[in-house]
Amino acid sequence: MCLACGKTIAIALHKTPMLLYHLKTTTNTAVVPEQHVTEVFSLYKTKSVELVMDWQNTGSLAKLNEEINHLVRDILHHPDFWPEKLKHFNAGRENRKADKAEENSPFLQSFTHATISIDVPSGRKHSTPHPFSIPGLYFCKITILIQEAFKSPLSRHFHLLPFNLYQKHPYGKADKRIFSELYDSDVFYDEHDKVQCALSDDPTCKREKVVMALMFWSDAMHLATFGTTEMWPVYMLFGNLSKYIRSKPSSEATKHLVYIPPLPDSLQDKLKKVHPKWDTQQKGILTHCHQELMHTVWSFLLNNDFIHMHTYGMVVQCHDGVE
Repeated sequence: MCLACGKTIAIALHKTPMLLYHLKTTTNTAVVPEQHVTEVFSLYKTKSVELVMDWQNTGSLAKLNEEINHLVRDILHHPDFWPEKLKHFNAGRENRKADKAEENSPFLQSFTHATISIDVPSGRKHSTPHPFSIPGLYFCKITILIQEAFKSPLSRHFHLLPFNLYQKHPYGKADKRIFSELYDSDVFYDEHDKVQCALSDDPTCKREKVVMALMFWSDAMHLATFGTTEMWPVYMLFGNLSKYIRSKPSSEATKHLVYIPPLPDSLQDKLKKVHPKWDTQQKGILTHCHQELMHTVWSFLLNNDFIHMHTYGMVVQCHDGVE
């Protein structure tokens, strides 16, 4: 449409190559109706760019610009990427294969696998709670991790006897007490004294008694991914180590204790069917489920072996062979 006279005009293809997309031009002037020009007009430089951007802007809303850049630069441009190898590609099939491989991986096989059972209130008076099973818990026994830690070369850095740390004043004034590590704290010192008087399940035992300080840590923002499954990791560290050693990844002082599975989607589907107050109390019910999940996980960790060790102690062999 001409803004000056209001007449409809035709556009010659060879006159406007930047506005059209993958159209063949000839030496002759080809005139295309205005409607066709609108259909073939593209905002993008090439058809490849258009296909990538269309994929980003359709379907899931989680396709951020950084992820698209990663896909194009690191995947599509990778020298080992061959599009013809994806002729019969199926994401669901490949994810199932990855899940199966992760389940059989040596890393997860070193953990004990269990299914968690939690109780959810029925929402009705005088009615028993509904039990629900949550599979996919992977955990290690705390007693085994302690035994492995004492046998490893890392135990040479353990501080097994507590002490007080002071800064000596250069001008003869009173020394200043320094609190730097767990093993120079009053709490560690008091626990060490209690352990010396604690009962043992072996009255004839003459071995040295020491305190093993356990520290537990987790970060819900950093989930571990196995195949298509995300699990919440919990780690165990030893307070007998200096923080300067404990915080080094190369020291391997952080032990993988447990991987907690998330609440499955099927649980919400079941609760929606059986719980009469699901529509009005959904948030509170799910909060209760998460609390029950965490408490049940700790019941696996604080098992009979751990309770016995905590009460009577446990014989461990150090890296130098001394028990």
